[in-house]
Amino acid sequence: MDTQGLLPAPARPPRRKHSLQFKEQVVATSYAPNTSVASVAQQFKINANLVHKWRRQFETKAAGCDDFIKVAPRIPAKAMNASCPDATLKVELRNTLGPVTIHWPMADLADLASWLKSQS
Repeated sequence: MDTQGLLPAPARPPRRKHSLQFKEQVVATSYAPNTSVASVAQQFKINANLVHKWRRQFETKAAGCDDFIKVAPRIPAKAMNASCPDATLKVELRNTLGPVTIHWPMADLADLASWLKSQS
């Protein structure tokens, strides 16, 4: 006998909605010294991925901009050498359409800073 369709679907518990105060408490606890994200997640009975997500959200709010990309410039030692006037700085930026690479002369770094500020 086929019972499919005769029994009601199992009840699913409603999604939990966490308050901003709870999220802040979890994130603050996750940054405590000698504390792992996994242990904090277990302590508050939530998934560790959720803790990581909330940390990213608070970091972007602290930066003041949701579309800000952190860029750590790498300046090779030979580029900093004054005896190499043709040296360029390579800046790699991530974009939704793909990576963007900019080669900028080391002699005009102030112009690069102005240009980058004008692009935001």
